[in-house]
Amino acid sequence: MNPMYALKYYTLLNKFKANHPKLPGFIKTAGSIADVGTVAEITVKTTAGKTIRANISITEEDIKILSELKALRKSKDAQEK
Repeated sequence: MNPMYALKYYTLLNKFKANHPKLPGFIKTAGSIADVGTVAEITVKTTAGKTIRANISITEEDIKILSELKALRKSKDAQEK
């Protein structure tokens, strides 16, 4: 990965997290309780009154991917200490 891209990516991601501090905790909690068959849904309501909605049903493969992502995150956090 291009180091400049990574730097920009993480700078923007950290800014987004700072703007929406409750979101990372919500996602972490939701990910920790999700099991196969869980439905995750997101709704977007615009200021113009338009609403769109999408959902996914969590599969066994999704659980494996989430577990691997958690392990990678823990590894990254450990390296930064």
